Amino acid sequence: MKSLPLLFLSLALSFASGVGAANRVGDFTLLDHQGRSHQMSWYGDHKAIVLLIQANGDQAVRDTALRLKNVRDEFEPQGVVFFMLNPLGEDDRAAIAQEAQQPGYDLPILLDEAQLVAESLGVSRTAQTLVIDPATMTVVFRGALDEVAAQGGSAAAPGKNYLTDALTALLAGESLAADVPAAVGALIDFPGRSLDGSSISYAQDIVPILKDNCVTCHHDGAIAPWSMSSHAMIKGWSPMMREVLMTRRMPPGQIDLHLSKPMEGVAGLSVREQQLLIHWINAGSPRNKEGEDGAGAEDPLAALTFDDPKFTLGEPDLIYKVPAQGIPATGVVDYRYVPVELNLDRDVWVRAMEFVPGDRAVLHHIIAYLSSPADKTANGRDNGSPQGESVSGFAPGRQPDTFRDNSGRLIRKGSNLLLQMHYTTSGRETVDETEVGIYLYDQPPTYVMSGGVAGQRRFLIPANVKEHQLEGEQLIERDAYLYSMTPHMHFRGKYMSYTAAYPDGTSEVLLSVPRYDFNWQFSYELKEPVFLPAGTRLIVKGAMDNSDRNPRNPDPSRPVHFGLQTKHEMFFGFTTFRYVGDTPQSLTGGGALHAKAVGLGLSSQ
Repeated sequence: MKSLPLLFLSLALSFASGVGAANRVGDFTLLDHQGRSHQMSWYGDHKAIVLLIQANGDQAVRDTALRLKNVRDEFEPQGVVFFMLNPLGEDDRAAIAQEAQQPGYDLPILLDEAQLVAESLGVSRTAQTLVIDPATMTVVFRGALDEVAAQGGSAAAPGKNYLTDALTALLAGESLAADVPAAVGALIDFPGRSLDGSSISYAQDIVPILKDNCVTCHHDGAIAPWSMSSHAMIKGWSPMMREVLMTRRMPPGQIDLHLSKPMEGVAGLSVREQQLLIHWINAGSPRNKEGEDGAGAEDPLAALTFDDPKFTLGEPDLIYKVPAQGIPATGVVDYRYVPVELNLDRDVWVRAMEFVPGDRAVLHHIIAYLSSPADKTANGRDNGSPQGESVSGFAPGRQPDTFRDNSGRLIRKGSNLLLQMHYTTSGRETVDETEVGIYLYDQPPTYVMSGGVAGQRRFLIPANVKEHQLEGEQLIERDAYLYSMTPHMHFRGKYMSYTAAYPDGTSEVLLSVPRYDFNWQFSYELKEPVFLPAGTRLIVKGAMDNSDRNPRNPDPSRPVHFGLQTKHEMFFGFTTFRYVGDTPQSLTGGGALHAKAVGLGLSSQ
């Protein structure tokens, strides 16, 4: 075990009072060793949360895990949830997954790579057990599992089980013991603790992080609800900043970097950036570090200026105004399907498409479908649902859709756009007048970009179910290159992943979004296109949370089926790819889309 000298302490010096150790901790979210996301507030319907502090190769932890299994078997049916917590960034995902093969290690191992959760919990050694009351997010017990753990494995028999006594008392509403000894475990090094408030500079350390990750959305006139315009604003909002950082709500659109292929512009902060921000906020968000003379100095945030052109890619070749949409002040606005007449007198090749919201405060997202003449009803009007290909979209934080490598999408003469538009009310009545910019090639491009989807249209999510799994497939019939993936669900979406199952029997995860957020719907663009040989199956797996633990759920008491409105659900994994051999000259009869989508239903859990 690296950098973990095992320090044995006598029982007389190893007391951690169950009462004195009680402390309030904020909500937090961590991924486990299998890439699943766990937010502690989601377990608020449980009676207690138990954590065992884990480190790879730690024999004290391995021994404790074996004895913890008996406690879990007794109390898990009574509403207690059990985890391990690894606060050592040097124990990487693969090594921890290997360690998880140890006997007794059949628990999720939460990865605290930045060590911020362990710090907030007051953790200092491995092999300790902690109990959190999820109703109050308070640590109500910390110490040794039993007498063996307290004596470093030297006891002849387990003897007294401190964790069993604590859980029994907690479930009975009784006081917990105040004289619980600590476990004899390895001392944990916290390098980030050197980043105390006195050593962190607002101007030199904090502002660069905000400039690189936050202010693009958080400035006057941008999409965020408040502006990072000065130190005073940051200081006032710092408690909220801490909360959204610790629960991984911000930056939005985070993926599992350990499982996913490298993506362009993926959101997320480095371990050091997280430590700097949280430690600075914990220190009171000071204007200057100790010894730094900032009197009269210009606030670097206040000095920032922003050039916000209407269309970020320059002047489009074609600009269309979406019919004005009146939005009420309050209430739920169902999805609207708005046709946009393109009035094309010839076929065109699209190299990019961008949407400019008329009112960013209410426009949540757009999915643009290509409505060809074949998608018209007998009376000549659009049928009001997305039957054609998805060609572009908009969501908060999402960049314009551009087609790389001299590739493009064909829009044929007579085609139109059908926009799925989702609005949220803002407390004031308004009118949204969104514009669409389309960028064209002067000459046909070298390659043809296509779109596909893996998903389901036939499912029923039972009421009060915390995890209803869904799965869909997209068959790639000819050799192709995959460029981007766009998960799409509604309020109950929980997570989604894309896996490529290759014809030779191998497979690999391409994208894992462990914490799907309906409020941020991103298109994830691969840094390098992934080659998909003919016969590859793109498998999309995900889950819906139709329980009361999902704060976005409109009504957990009702079953939910597929539908176009937000009160219903969708399960789609959109893709953008190009087939090898598809060129503008090869297109005949309306395009070349060779993907098949198959939906498979899985049982709820």
